Amino acid sequence: MQIFRNLQNLFRFGTSRFDGPVLYGIFLLFGMGVVVMYSASVIPAEREFSDPNYYLNKQLLWGAIGIFSFLVFSQIPYQFLVRWSFLFSVISLLLLISVFIPGLGKSVGTSYGRSFNRWIQIGGIQIQPSEFSKISILLFSSYFFYNFDFKKVKWDRKKITSVFLIFVTLVLIVIEPAFGTTVELLLVLFFFVLLAGFPMKRLFILGASVLPLLVVLVTQVGYRKKRLEIWLDPYKFRFDEGHQLVTSFRAFFDGGSLGRPVGSGYAHRYLAYSHTDFVMASFVEDFGFLGFLFFLSLIIFLLVRVYFLLLRTNDKLGFFLGSGILILFGFQTILNLFVVTGIVPVTGISLPFLSYGGSSLITIFILFGILANITSKENLVL
Repeated sequence: MQIFRNLQNLFRFGTSRFDGPVLYGIFLLFGMGVVVMYSASVIPAEREFSDPNYYLNKQLLWGAIGIFSFLVFSQIPYQFLVRWSFLFSVISLLLLISVFIPGLGKSVGTSYGRSFNRWIQIGGIQIQPSEFSKISILLFSSYFFYNFDFKKVKWDRKKITSVFLIFVTLVLIVIEPAFGTTVELLLVLFFFVLLAGFPMKRLFILGASVLPLLVVLVTQVGYRKKRLEIWLDPYKFRFDEGHQLVTSFRAFFDGGSLGRPVGSGYAHRYLAYSHTDFVMASFVEDFGFLGFLFFLSLIIFLLVRVYFLLLRTNDKLGFFLGSGILILFGFQTILNLFVVTGIVPVTGISLPFLSYGGSSLITIFILFGILANITSKENLVL
């Protein structure tokens, strides 16, 4: 009941408790995402479902769930969530295992000759557990490293269990496969280790020792090797696997400075499924380079604004958790932009708040709800 009273207070008093510019920023991002996602999805929705609004209606539904989740998690003390993070991590682990269970998990074949096991199918609803695992990993690992003292390392059963749980979760995400999500979480863990006081020199030596394994995973494992070949010469594969990347380049070129009129009927005809991971290509085609600069400025503003808010938190645990969320959001955004512009190979990483997809949208809203609670006025040093 207290949570619902707090929700009423939030609706009544707006941003009196939380940082207004951050709230306006994330809802502006979501609004921009709805506009460009609809523009990019009209043709495939009409072709596949005979309903041009199909993807729009689903995204709006997920957005409503995401906004409600944001409001709920912004009212729940993050200390409470961290306290129960072990249970959340176990549930997340079970969900990751369930994607491999016939009849429950949904396997999707690809043009690379590989099956992806990333989803759970329950009725007409698909859930991507690897997205929700970001929440549990952030909560659990922030608490683990917050309490970890590298100068007085005592590997008791609790610490060993914690490391094992994090390791198994990452392994399950890798074998789905969801390599991009794994890289995201590894970066956050690297940051937590650094923040916890691990000697920088040893940390970089440890990171360098892991690089050969990452190189093998990228260059020698089936579909990733193919993606690397496509990235190195996308025009060689422009009529099959490289089509998405080549047409992304064309969308950036056709967008020019001001973009094409939204709903003109011409845009996005050649860029297949551009409402998902390649939504930024559609965004630039609609709004041009100036629109892209506005989007980039908004992202930088959010990153800087949240960073300075975290510096004012009066709790080290809150700073750990909030910084992890900030790193995840920033890196996921940068990685997606690098993919659609051809700077790095395709990874299947969604663009926060803009890409079509319920699991990713709800997850990012929940993470920002937790971030809103961490940076609420009663948790800041004024």
